[in-house]
Amino acid sequence: MILDYYKNYKTYVDAVPGLEEGMKFVETLLDKPVGTYRTDSEMYAMVQEGETSDISGDKMETHKKFLDVQFVFSGQEIFEWEEATQLEVREEYDEKTDFRFYYGGGKRYLATAGMFYILFPQDAHRCRGKVNETGDAYRKIVLKLPVK
Repeated sequence: MILDYYKNYKTYVDAVPGLEEGMKFVETLLDKPVGTYRTDSEMYAMVQEGETSDISGDKMETHKKFLDVQFVFSGQEIFEWEEATQLEVREEYDEKTDFRFYYGGGKRYLATAGMFYILFPQDAHRCRGKVNETGDAYRKIVLKLPVK
């Protein structure tokens, strides 16, 4: 898992195949409405808005086919992360949806406006957790980069 500020993404382009192309794609989506946007390549992105909530009951998840690159553009969120091998599998991997689900939770991290985090296949996670008791409005883009 990588957590950093958007302005520093070039630090990771050699380590994360497709990140440079993905970031250029994300920059075209900043003012787009909520929805899923595709490229000519395998990558795609989801523009999301909503209210953060209590995620303690949500399942932890991993993906095999795609890395999650999650950018918080407004608001803030708590996300939880744990090495998948440290968790008990709740639902086996589904090839169609690219999800495996786990019981339990993970370490909590705060992502604020201007930050991004990259989740690799071994990174179990759950996102959009509330920071304040009432939750926060957020806008984010989740870029899905094919695993190389």
